[in-house]
Amino acid sequence: MGGLPYTSNGCANCKKRKIKCDLGAPECARCKKKGILCPGYDQHRNFLHHTVVSRVERNGETKRPVPQLVGHLRPLALPPTFNMSAEERTQLFSTFMSAFFAPKVYLNGNDDSWYFLMSHFPSLAGESEILDRSVIALASVFVGGKTGNESLARHGVEIYNSGLNMLVQILKRKRAPTPDVLYATMVFNTYETIQGGGNALRNCFFHVQGATAIVKHFALSQCMHKALGTAIMNRQKWSVAFFGFSTRFQSEVDWSCLTLGYNTTPLDNLFNMLDECAALQRELRTIVSYQTPNREAACEMLLHRCSTLESRLTVDWLNGPALELDDHPTPCPRIQLAHQPSLLFPDPAVTPYTFKSLNTAKTYLLFWVAVVATCRVVYQAETLISGYSDPSRMIQYAGEISRAIPYCIQPSNQMSSGHAVIFAVSQASRCYIDCGDRSLFEWCQGIYAAIHSRGVDIARGVGEEDLGLWAAAHGHSGSSV
Repeated sequence: MGGLPYTSNGCANCKKRKIKCDLGAPECARCKKKGILCPGYDQHRNFLHHTVVSRVERNGETKRPVPQLVGHLRPLALPPTFNMSAEERTQLFSTFMSAFFAPKVYLNGNDDSWYFLMSHFPSLAGESEILDRSVIALASVFVGGKTGNESLARHGVEIYNSGLNMLVQILKRKRAPTPDVLYATMVFNTYETIQGGGNALRNCFFHVQGATAIVKHFALSQCMHKALGTAIMNRQKWSVAFFGFSTRFQSEVDWSCLTLGYNTTPLDNLFNMLDECAALQRELRTIVSYQTPNREAACEMLLHRCSTLESRLTVDWLNGPALELDDHPTPCPRIQLAHQPSLLFPDPAVTPYTFKSLNTAKTYLLFWVAVVATCRVVYQAETLISGYSDPSRMIQYAGEISRAIPYCIQPSNQMSSGHAVIFAVSQASRCYIDCGDRSLFEWCQGIYAAIHSRGVDIARGVGEEDLGLWAAAHGHSGSSV
C-alpha cells in the first residue's frame, strides 16, 4: 500500500539506534542514561546533513527509508585528551550550529559573515590545531551552557585555555601570520562574547586588536578563498567599529582596519565613512582642551566637515550604494513583530521596519549608526561653543535604529544579529543620555537585557557602561540590565 514514508520525531541518536525516543527536553532520557550529548529534535536544521535512503537487503527486497549520515566531521588536530570520536565531533558541531544560528531557510553567508565562517569549518577541520581548539572550545561552552551540561562546558574552558597558550607561543615566534591564526583569533573573540563574565569587553577587545594586527600583515586575497577573506574582513570591521564607538576603549582602537581591503560594496562605503566620523570624534576631544577663541574657530571648521560627511551619508550613499541592496526599510504593523512587545519602540504611534533580508537590515543599522555618530559630534560641538544645540536630527536617526530593532532580534534570527544590534542600540542610547530621555534610555537597557538572555554576555557590559554614563550626566542611575 502506498503512502508517506516512515518518519520519526526522535533525536538523531535514537533514530540511528532505531529505538523509541521519549522526546525529553532539553535532552532525551536515553541520551542522558548513556551520558552522551542529545542533538535535539529539529528536523530541518542539521548542519552536517542526513539524507533518507532506502535499505536494500541481500535478496533485493527494499525496506522502509532510514536516515543515513552523509559524512562525519574529519579528525581534528588535537591531543588525545581533548579529542573525541567522529560521532561526538559531528554531533557537537551540528548541535552548536543549530542552536547558535537561525534556521538555514532564513540565513546565508550574506546575512551573517560569522555563519559563513563557521559553516566552512568542516572543510578545514584537522588542518590547524589552533583553529580546531578554538572552534571546539566555543561549541563545547555554548552547547554545554544551553543544555546545562557542566562537564561539557568545563571541557570547553580547558580547550580554550590550551588554545590561548598555543596562540601566545605562535605569536612569540614572530613568524608571518597565517589565515588559520586570524580565524582562530576571531573564534576566541566570539568565545569571550558569550563566556567572558565581568571581563568580557576587555577580553574581546584584546582579541580584536590582535586580529587587526594580523590582518595588517598580509593580504587576505592572496592567502585564502576570496569569499572567506571577505567574510573575515567584514567580521573584523564590525568588531573594530563597535569597540571604537560603543566602549571605553575608543582611544585604544586601531582604526586602520576599517579601510583595509576596501571594495565598492554598500557596507564598505559605510565603514569608510565611519572611519572619517571617528576622526571627527577624536578631533572634538582635542578641541575641548583649547582656549575659548581658538576653540570656536576649530569647532566651526569641525562642524563644516560634519555637514559634508552627513550629506555624503544621507544623500550620496542613499542615492548610490544603497540602491545595490535588495530592499529598503518597509514600515509594518506593530503586531507583525510583537513576538516580545517590550522590545517594540515605546511610542505606539511608531511603526517598526521590516526587511527582505537580515543583510539589508544590518547594513541600514550601520548607516543609521554612522549618521547618529556624526550628528552627535555636531550636537556636542555646538553645545561646547554656544551652550545649546537642537537634538532633533540625532534623535530622528536614533529613532530609525529603534524601528529596526524588533525585526533584527526576532527569534528566527537568533544570534546572527546580536552584535550589530548591540552596536546600534548603544549609539541610540548615547543620544538619549545626551538629551536626558530616561524612558527611551531604559528601553535601550531592556534591549541589552534581551540580547544578554540569549547568551551574548557583552551586552551586559555595554549596558553597564551606559548606566555609568547616564549617572555621570544626570546624577542618578537608570534601570540595570
